Amino acid sequence: MSMADETLLKKGDHVIYSVVGNVGTANVQGIMAIKVVRVKNDEYIVDILPKGVPFLKRARVKFPYDGTDLADIGGVLAGWSVRADGTRMGEELVPTKFGDRRLVRFQRIEVKDNGNVQTEQFVEPVHNFPYAARMSGHSGEVQFGIMETNIAWIRE
Repeated sequence: MSMADETLLKKGDHVIYSVVGNVGTANVQGIMAIKVVRVKNDEYIVDILPKGVPFLKRARVKFPYDGTDLADIGGVLAGWSVRADGTRMGEELVPTKFGDRRLVRFQRIEVKDNGNVQTEQFVEPVHNFPYAARMSGHSGEVQFGIMETNIAWIRE
């Protein structure tokens, strides 16, 4: 089956990210699962299912969908989509659970009263699917990294 014939997302697909780091004095070691509930031709709906991550809440989210772009999943991780925000820093070879991947690093720096918050996303270049994200600022650093998925084209 060629990539062109394969649907990027279908009902029942899931991606699980490890979430590790520290926020203030709290150590964070958990996961965040994203499960595809429904895919229509102009939108998809996912459940966000965090475990052991104090700053994340369960949610059901609807995203617009053109059949090719998955940048909005990065919004779940980092709070912004690379399609709408962030500065493209270039491509890097990044080790993942599924082997080395050539990913595009996007960065965003927010200036806050109590210091800057820097967020980064590492997305694959074709569909903007995020393999990893990192947030760092005065109160700590948290990293998201893909650890499991049943989506074949992400694993391959």
